[in-house]
Amino acid sequence: MRHTFVMGFGLTMLSCAALAQTQAGVDFVIAAQPLATALDAYSATSGVELFYDGELVIGRRSKAVEGLLAPDAALRELLVGSGLVARATGPNSFTIAPRPPSRVADSGHQAYFSAIQARVAQVLCVRPQTRPGKTDLLLRLWIGPSGLVQRAQLLDAPGDRLLENLFAAALRGVSIGVPPPAGLPQPITMAILARADGEASGCADPATMAVR
Repeated sequence: MRHTFVMGFGLTMLSCAALAQTQAGVDFVIAAQPLATALDAYSATSGVELFYDGELVIGRRSKAVEGLLAPDAALRELLVGSGLVARATGPNSFTIAPRPPSRVADSGHQAYFSAIQARVAQVLCVRPQTRPGKTDLLLRLWIGPSGLVQRAQLLDAPGDRLLENLFAAALRGVSIGVPPPAGLPQPITMAILARADGEASGCADPATMAVR
């Protein structure tokens, strides 16, 4: 099972539940088809940006979506029966992820996710090259038994191999501070939201941060 959450850098962690999206109706005419092409058609029609691991949609099909619908409702309809769900990661973007089991998240896991967010934000903010920029990014992490980041990977990166290597190098070996709780779902996927021109990054003064 994978857990996806938004890294707010504000440093308020946004909910994984759907955020408020525009409710203006869009006229959708999307036939049932391979899910990858259906998602492309959805984005082209709605203007909504989607983030997902390409491997997730292989062999899956969409449900037909027709009529005047709010973009978030249309996306939910399109994913019915696919085993995937959409979670808002910004005012006009969604992340597609596997549907988690129907249970309340363990409180210990939630606390650990917060610790990961705080530590990763500290590490990325201290480096100008990895501070929040003008592009939404998805970051996948693997945490070892001792609490060290064993591997970091950018998903759907904008084709910038240098940037991918910078993120991987910055986070590999970083300590979260405590070992992960038993049963922590991995890998963990974080959404790092883009910042508009003039918008504060949400990072503290790098001079006040220490990276270990």
